[in-house]
Amino acid sequence: MKVALSLGSQAFQRQLASTLARRGMLSRVFSFGLDLEVLEADGREGLKLVRRYPHYRLGNRILWAAWRRLPGSRYSRTFPVVLSAMYADCLLSRQFAACDVFHGWTGLSLAGLRVAKRTGAVTMVENPSMHPGAWQRIVLEECEAFGIRPSECRAVLPSALIRRMEAEFDRADFIVVPSAVARDSFDDPRYAEKARVIHAGIDHHFFTPPEAPKPGATFRVCYTGRVEIAKGVPYLLQAWKQLDLPNAELVMIGEVAPEMHSLLRTYAAENVTLTGYLQADRVRDWYRRSDVFAFPSVNEGLARVLLEAMAAGLPVVATPASGADDCMSPGKEGTIVRARDPGALAAALLWHFENREEARAMGMAARARIEANFTVGHYEERMIEFYESLRR
Repeated sequence: MKVALSLGSQAFQRQLASTLARRGMLSRVFSFGLDLEVLEADGREGLKLVRRYPHYRLGNRILWAAWRRLPGSRYSRTFPVVLSAMYADCLLSRQFAACDVFHGWTGLSLAGLRVAKRTGAVTMVENPSMHPGAWQRIVLEECEAFGIRPSECRAVLPSALIRRMEAEFDRADFIVVPSAVARDSFDDPRYAEKARVIHAGIDHHFFTPPEAPKPGATFRVCYTGRVEIAKGVPYLLQAWKQLDLPNAELVMIGEVAPEMHSLLRTYAAENVTLTGYLQADRVRDWYRRSDVFAFPSVNEGLARVLLEAMAAGLPVVATPASGADDCMSPGKEGTIVRARDPGALAAALLWHFENREEARAMGMAARARIEANFTVGHYEERMIEFYESLRR
């Protein structure tokens, strides 16, 4: 069996490509990143570059610079993503090689799916979150709840991107999603029978607990992800302000979306620290210095940061929308609370504040859960088993 694989932004996919190469299962890799590349197995258990499009990175920079200067850009802050994806997909589809399975990444694979179908390959597209229509509906609800104009909210998806993704779902034989909550968002009869849950994995060798319990008396709650309304951040800020805990800090790691500035002025307490975007090693350091991980997202799939924090030995407080039901048991590795409920968030965080020994035990259980089920190796084996099931 030969697999052609398109790579999105997830590191675990590139490791999947390397594993397929080692097992003699790789046809070609189409890599969508800052550079647009085609790779193959190099015969030495690795990947070799077949072709790179040097103009792609420069073209992207010019496109974004021009778009920001156009008056209409305020109605869609991310529309260049659609144009860039269409162009890249078209270029790479011309480099298609014979395969038995084409595994595309959502938003980047429409042309590739067309070519793969013509060659008789089984096709799938991997979608790392909820159905984009469900995502959009929830984001617009949050915009209305907090008085934000959709044109000012970066989490709102361009309608052209949603149409493109739905065209991919229509064309693909299967849709790979990371969790039950993501699968349930594909409730349209056209898609429901295609959706398959294959849990993601993270690098548990990189995200590890501290060697010894952290010193100091400060109770620290950590959040990682874009600081935006789609992640439920306003509810976390409300809960934290309501608690007003002594010797406590809420650390929020991630780029702050423009629409959040007014909400931060309204809801953020003095003991909230905004770090901005950080490299992975610094994120890992914050995990190790924290007592609990909070992730109150209102729409997600299976949040990779949730798995990272658990691997680092943190108990979690999360919502069902984060995919928490798939990777933890309430009361064992943490707490699952209703989305959009600051009171429930506050109560869960207060429990961790008052029961730190029990919370540390939950963190140890969270690490064990990752080691048992959610490493990159687990993801690879699940995916390869799915590929091979298509031949039976």
